[in-house]
Amino acid sequence: MKSTKRNILILFLALMTYVLASCGVNAEQVSNTSQDTSNTSDKNSGLIVYFLDVGQADCTLIQLPNGEEVLIDAGNYGDGSYIKNYLENLNVDDIEYFILTHPHEDHIGSAKEIINNFTVKKIYMPDVLASSNLYESTMLAIENKDIETIFAKPGLKIIDSPGLKLELLSPKSMYYSELNEYSAVARLEYDNTSFLFTGDAESVSELEMLGGGFNLDSDVLKVVHHGGRTSSSIDFLKAVTPEYSIISCGEDNSYGHPHIETLNRLSDIGSEIYRTDELGTIVAVSNGKDISITSDEVMEIPLAPLEILNTPPVPDSSEVKETPAISETNYVGNKNSLVFHKTDCSSVADMKESNKVFFTIRQNAVDQGYTPCGRCNP
Repeated sequence: MKSTKRNILILFLALMTYVLASCGVNAEQVSNTSQDTSNTSDKNSGLIVYFLDVGQADCTLIQLPNGEEVLIDAGNYGDGSYIKNYLENLNVDDIEYFILTHPHEDHIGSAKEIINNFTVKKIYMPDVLASSNLYESTMLAIENKDIETIFAKPGLKIIDSPGLKLELLSPKSMYYSELNEYSAVARLEYDNTSFLFTGDAESVSELEMLGGGFNLDSDVLKVVHHGGRTSSSIDFLKAVTPEYSIISCGEDNSYGHPHIETLNRLSDIGSEIYRTDELGTIVAVSNGKDISITSDEVMEIPLAPLEILNTPPVPDSSEVKETPAISETNYVGNKNSLVFHKTDCSSVADMKESNKVFFTIRQNAVDQGYTPCGRCNP
């Protein structure tokens, strides 16, 4: 499907089909061009993939043509409200398949909130432990809900139906030197269209997938590790040959993602690049033959006001201040770098207000996955 081009008409028809199907209207009343498949349900007559704008993190929602939902990763710790409201506005009740690619904070950050607020049927994750409190609380939530948990491995078929397949391609090895290498990579096929979701897999994992005999060729690539230079080797990209590449990264993030080397390699293979830091949430719609890419602003998805989890009530607008009083704040964290500082640290003055998060207790910062600044030693 390498000749696919963005098609606004197809996008419009797919979206109208989705809306009307949700209201109980027969999709055939909208367009006779939509073809029925054995996997089509009243909930959704096509495949829709939402690459949520969770800053320097990953979270992807997939609405399958059979009415089921797949969620891949859960953003940062503070993204729970946003993800929850986004899913609820799409009428998501159950998450049949929840893939946690690897236990880093920017991938499992809000998993506990998802588990506690939705009916999760199965969880797929690599067989690796992490020492963070966030990981431990996530595993406790899984245990409390008694959710079936399956360890990721190459060749594991999550869905294997006519015209619809979801398969894991990694991790292959039992031990890696880097936690990112444990990332559970998933490939999704819907009729003649395909997607590859890569987590933070690094060069070792890419080589294992290249040598594993898998079909990596995919129309849409969720670019590895936020576009970092240590992934997305040219050999890997040539095997995938994505027409569209989606990069999930935070605006002005401290890592410099996506790196220019990765952008150049994607350009060299002729892939169209879409970034959440530039477009917000990115949406891919497939009818099984063609894929259209847009943003949720174009789709005009109505989002409810964000609920605030584990934070004090918002004061009256006349009392709102851009920054809490120093007397009430002992530490300031950077949402992008996940580093926290003393309030008088010189790094705080260089932060954007939108990147700041405030703590009164040091342990709260540590529990949320933040590491202390090496300059001010908070």
